[in-house]
Parts: sequence; C-alpha cells; structure tokens
Amino acid sequence: MTDNSLIGNSKKQLDQLIDAANNPRDKALVALLARDGVRISEAIHVKESDVDFTKGTLSIVHLKERLKSKCPGCGAILGKRHIFCPVCGNKVDQAIREKVERRHQRTIPIDNDTLALIKKYLKWRRQFSYRGPFLFPITRQRGWQLIERIGRRAGILGLHPHSLRHLLATTWVAKGLDVKKLQLMLGHASIATTMEYVDSNFEQLKAEYDKLWEGNDDDKSSEEETSKTKRWE
Repeated sequence: MTDNSLIGNSKKQLDQLIDAANNPRDKALVALLARDGVRISEAIHVKESDVDFTKGTLSIVHLKERLKSKCPGCGAILGKRHIFCPVCGNKVDQAIREKVERRHQRTIPIDNDTLALIKKYLKWRRQFSYRGPFLFPITRQRGWQLIERIGRRAGILGLHPHSLRHLLATTWVAKGLDVKKLQLMLGHASIATTMEYVDSNFEQLKAEYDKLWEGNDDDKSSEEETSKTKRWE
C-alpha cells in the first residue's frame, strides 16, 4: 500500500500504524494525534498533568503567534492595505511589526485505548533520565520525522501528523456526527475551517442527498388521500 490517504478502512489502518511504531512513546503519540485530532504543535506541549486518567479528558493549550502592524506615530493597529493611519492620519512609510501571542485552551475526551497506551508509555519511560513535565519531550520537527517513518513501515508514503488529524475529522463526518462538536474537538476558531472536512467527503454528501427525494413521503401522502376519498364515497 502506497496511498497516503487514511480515509478508507480508517480503524484498520490506524491499528496498523500503531503496530508499526516500535516503542510505547511512538504508539501513544500516533494514537493521540489520530484518535483525538491533536496538532503536533499541541502534542509536544501536552504535560502529564494535562491528562486526567479518572475523567478520561485531555486539556490542550494552543499557542498561536501573529504579527500585527502598528503606526509608528500613534501606535494604532493597521490593516494590510492601510497607507495612511486611520487614527492620526499620517502616511505610514514603515509600520512597526509586533508579535502577538494568542493562547486558547480546550478540554476534550480521550478514549480508553489511548489512555492505556499513555499509561504504558509513562511506565516504560521511567528507565530514562527525563523527569520533566512534558508528555512527549520532542521537537515539532522530530514529531514529523517519527510519523513519516512509522507511515513508511506501515506502507503509507508521505504520512505526516496532519494526516492523522485529518483521519479523525473525516471519520467523524463519515459517521454523521455533529460538525459543531467536531469544531470543539479540533479547536478551530471558525466553523468554516471545520466545514472543509465536510466538503472533502463529497461521496457521503451525495449519498445523503440521494436519499432526500426518494419519494416515500409522497407515496405515503397518496395512500392517505386515497383512504380519505374512499371514506367519503
């Protein structure tokens, strides 16, 4: 198998990926990315304390950095197309670029199988010297390398962490689950971003649409009208 799509027999392929990981850390990482749709940038910042094994929940903190432009004269926020400052009216030859960090937190459910893999991983890593707070003390780049390598072992070329996030989303949509709840799971600021996964599953959309005008209601209405007519004859 050389297809990098995971939309087919998703559970079977996910099991194959987890089996292809050669240590408990990588197995837990694959499960977390795929079954909970966690971004790799979020996964490497998850702390042991963020996992509630009793309640079966995971707290995710998502950090996003943006550059904002400011007027050098009065400090007002500028849009991309501003030539003149909307506050002081001065022409802006060179805006001040300022980095702004946004922090979003969400709590999502985590399944028992993934929790079991995390428990096994935490027990396994006691043999190593790391005693820090992070669940996966690796870099983002290292995470990408690990997932790509595991994908090759499972026969899936070009696999990357977002492929696993995509797996959760498309499986969720395919099962007809609430898209608004998927938005909460994935941590999308806009529902429009989540709807891209609905649009990508066109075959399911067409199948649902084909059921819309099957005519059962019309047939039922005709039978009712016929029955009423007979009663009045």
